[in-house]
Amino acid sequence: MKPIFTILLLITSTQCFSQDKTSWISDSLRNKGLNSKFEFSPYISPSYLQTDLNGDGFPDFAILISEKRTGKKGVLLFPGHSAQYHVFGAGTKFGDGSDDFKWANKWSVFTGKEAYQTQFSKGGDIIGGKVIKLTHPCLSLTAVEDRAEIAGGLIYWNGVKYIWIHQGE
Repeated sequence: MKPIFTILLLITSTQCFSQDKTSWISDSLRNKGLNSKFEFSPYISPSYLQTDLNGDGFPDFAILISEKRTGKKGVLLFPGHSAQYHVFGAGTKFGDGSDDFKWANKWSVFTGKEAYQTQFSKGGDIIGGKVIKLTHPCLSLTAVEDRAEIAGGLIYWNGVKYIWIHQGE
């Protein structure tokens, strides 16, 4: 009897937590006046990520969104200790990640201490890579084909602003 009760309790807790997060996301979009332009759009699993991206000691909350007018995909970031927000993609150009992250089919928190940034010529050809030292976690968005990550990038706080670190093709 105890194992069944425990399983039911876990299922119920998980569903309540998910509903609370979804409700919180909708409320946050509405409270910041963003619901007229963007909508919560869980086009990748998980639909949100939480970590301290800017190193201030408070967890930041990233959700997947799409721009209502165009359907362009992106990420909305709520820093944990601020009333600010940041939009990456979803109709807002962000580095070489463009203004539409429809190409991404995987995202995660990257906690490595360095990343390799793909370098391009003015003509768009890959000419090499550069090592970037990382002091904070990043959001990693990637395109995966046949179980291999082929391209993508990192959304990284460089101490002044969020930047795009292009990786792969």
